[in-house]
Amino acid sequence: MQRAGQVMRHAIYNIYHYRFDYIQVFALIRLCQFLFFLPVSTIVFKLMLRVTGYTHITEQNIQRFISHPFVILMLCLVIMVFLLFIYYEMGFLFLMAFYQQRGIRYRFLTMWQRLNRKVFSFFSVQILFFIVYLVLLLPLASFMLPLTLTQAITIPRFLMEEIMSTHEGRLIYAAVASFLVIVGIRSILTLPIFTIQPKISIFQSLIQSWRFSKRGLFEILVLLAMLLTGHLLALVGITIIGTLPLYILERFMPSMALMTAGMTLAFLEMVVVVLFTLLQATYSQVMVAITFNTSVLGKFSHVPKFKKRRLKPLSFIVFSVFIALSVMNTISLEKSVYAPDTKIIAHRGYTAGNVENTISGLVSAASAGADLIEIDIQQTVDGEFVVFHDRTLRRLAGKNGVIANMTLGELKTLKIHANGFSDKISSLDDFIEIAKALNVSLLIEFKIHGKETEDALPKLVEKLRAYKVLDSYYVQSSDPQMMTQLKKLAPNLRVGIVYALNIGPMVETVDFIALEESWVTAELIADLKQQKIDLFVWTLNKDRSLHEFIEKNVNGVITDHPDVALDIRTKQSEHQYFLQRVLNRLQFIF
Repeated sequence: MQRAGQVMRHAIYNIYHYRFDYIQVFALIRLCQFLFFLPVSTIVFKLMLRVTGYTHITEQNIQRFISHPFVILMLCLVIMVFLLFIYYEMGFLFLMAFYQQRGIRYRFLTMWQRLNRKVFSFFSVQILFFIVYLVLLLPLASFMLPLTLTQAITIPRFLMEEIMSTHEGRLIYAAVASFLVIVGIRSILTLPIFTIQPKISIFQSLIQSWRFSKRGLFEILVLLAMLLTGHLLALVGITIIGTLPLYILERFMPSMALMTAGMTLAFLEMVVVVLFTLLQATYSQVMVAITFNTSVLGKFSHVPKFKKRRLKPLSFIVFSVFIALSVMNTISLEKSVYAPDTKIIAHRGYTAGNVENTISGLVSAASAGADLIEIDIQQTVDGEFVVFHDRTLRRLAGKNGVIANMTLGELKTLKIHANGFSDKISSLDDFIEIAKALNVSLLIEFKIHGKETEDALPKLVEKLRAYKVLDSYYVQSSDPQMMTQLKKLAPNLRVGIVYALNIGPMVETVDFIALEESWVTAELIADLKQQKIDLFVWTLNKDRSLHEFIEKNVNGVITDHPDVALDIRTKQSEHQYFLQRVLNRLQFIF
């Protein structure tokens, strides 16, 4: 612990003394990222769409898309640029830390040339070891690893929810995550070793990292814990202090609240950027110190001199950015003072205290005030519609049996169980009758299993027409062709397509799109609004996600917690304090 504390103090000491070097390097990295890598990636993607003839990429066409020769070539090119960007980004920081800790004079051009001499490794089989190294570090990337282009890589939330929905899934996830974290920590020194040692391959660096971490694993864990804890404490402390003036003003001088909120948010946004930049710099200092055993601060043969005149342009830039952000945030916050009309859609009914897709869940969702209640239907072997999500009975009934091979009568005799509750399987007719009595509309998802009758869609339309709900209900499916056909059969019916994945602009002929939250972008929201296509986002079970998309006023949010979503929507009014809006925005950044 004493050595770990010493390493941390010396890391902070070096960052302070070389602060202008770090400002220049990070400014250059961000400029390269936003002016080169991101625009080039966008251009390459649009070029791939044009060559392959697709308008956008979904789960239906992604396999054909990525198997196209031109796409394979472009993906290899983008991956290569991505890997080189990471190498140069972290390579600069590791080399700076190495020279600083030894008091050696350095120049950026010299470090650039030194990094260039090892680029050949990325055009050989060694690149595979670098990819393995990055994959191993991904579990750490979301909260620790300071790679600016990998921080957004996560498992889609709907997959996580499916994995975590069973006891076996949680155990498997915990085991895999623990294994990857341990192996990732053992491999964490690979890049500093490869970057700093002149005559060593990526594979040899990986081996050395494993050998070193075997005896120094505890020290690495302590230092990583200190890094993360210090970062979070600073973030929380500055957030509390920074929001205190807004907290006071909006209670005693409400006329000043909007402007103060804009300035507060601008200040905290800049703090977040600075703190994550410091985390990245401290990480590089610490990794180099423990790898090359430079825990004792040496005498500096080159200590940069900082003249006051150098602070003037920097202060002017910081002040200008602060003013610009304050103005933009004030305008944005003022626009957010409204009562959003986002529909709250209960996912498979209200599952808290009920089994999914049951009458009791429907009643509870209606009582909670949901605007729409989403249910799943399938066609049975006798051509009827049953309300059930899975293709088999295994998860909810604990029995062998495929829905498509059973009659509606057989299914209605079965009991289903979830979270300590039990209920019965019901037909679509049962649901419509109860929903009409409760005066609530349904969002019906047609689950396609491949054994539907030829008249499945006409039969569904006729059923909805008979119950006089054709103009008020919604029907969606993951099969675009069937939904296009359904729209032709019933022009007044609101028809939509469910996508688990989407990359690129959408061009559809349906009334709405239901898209998994990981793929929803501001550009897509604006594009769909221009086309007058509604957007339903699924499945939002985190408060921060509900805050985000309700504030963006998407047409609908599909959630297991309609009560929470309704409360959040209610608070999005001019009576809500601006402090809560600021904190909501900060949640999106974190």
